[in-house]
Amino acid sequence: MKLQFLGTAAAEGIPSIFCTCENCVRSRKIGGRALRTRSQAIIDDQLLIDFPADTLAHTFQHNIDLSKVSNCLITHSHSDHLYPKDIRNMEFSKSLRTDGYHMTFYGTEGVGAHIQPMLDFGLERNGLCNFRKIEGFERFEVGPYQVTALPAIHDPKAGPVFYQITDGEKTILYAHDTGYFDESVWDFWAKEKPYFNVVSMDCTQVCLAMKTKAHMGLSENIHVRDRMIAEGYADAATIFVCNHFSHNGTGVVYDDFVPIAIRKGFLTSYDGMVLEV
Repeated sequence: MKLQFLGTAAAEGIPSIFCTCENCVRSRKIGGRALRTRSQAIIDDQLLIDFPADTLAHTFQHNIDLSKVSNCLITHSHSDHLYPKDIRNMEFSKSLRTDGYHMTFYGTEGVGAHIQPMLDFGLERNGLCNFRKIEGFERFEVGPYQVTALPAIHDPKAGPVFYQITDGEKTILYAHDTGYFDESVWDFWAKEKPYFNVVSMDCTQVCLAMKTKAHMGLSENIHVRDRMIAEGYADAATIFVCNHFSHNGTGVVYDDFVPIAIRKGFLTSYDGMVLEV
């Protein structure tokens, strides 16, 4: 399986558009991997995860052909992960209509409340797009993948989940916009006994200290990693990645954080990063 990180920032991006904090000033000056767009990923160039306003830019930057992508998992309804107005652009593509294109969005009821009004303009009626409601702990098939939605610790009004995705041989955990996993998730895994080849975790709070329940930082990532290994869901071969960064964290940009994360056994994501397992 191939996991590509298309965008790796929290809601404001890095640098944030109006901000002159230390993180943003240094990121503008350094450029390259220090520049982060809003979070999105794609698996094997065919399964999209989230649909932020930066989706258009990601298609340019990373050579993504959305006409070849027919499924999109949405983690929750916050605008940095779901910008539904751009879904309507399907309506204005003549090629999609003639090519028999169809996109299915997957998400909780809270996500559907934002997507369905866009579909009602005619996308669903014309067969271009539909929404499939899912719930926490639901397992469902998406193309060649088996996907399980897991409840996230985040704004409950946004219908948050994170996803474990397997092709039958390899398994990826994409866990963003969540705090330390709820005990119900650990109980679920205790029964299911999954093994993860890649674990990408929310690191919005870049600093080592724990601060909020709705996001994680490196310290929480370490706790999750250690527990996953102790309970048999990962091991020394599992690739652990810190992802989803905010300019509001401590004053560390990409180049500063990489060696900190490496010492703790983590890779640091950047826009365009590709992992293959």
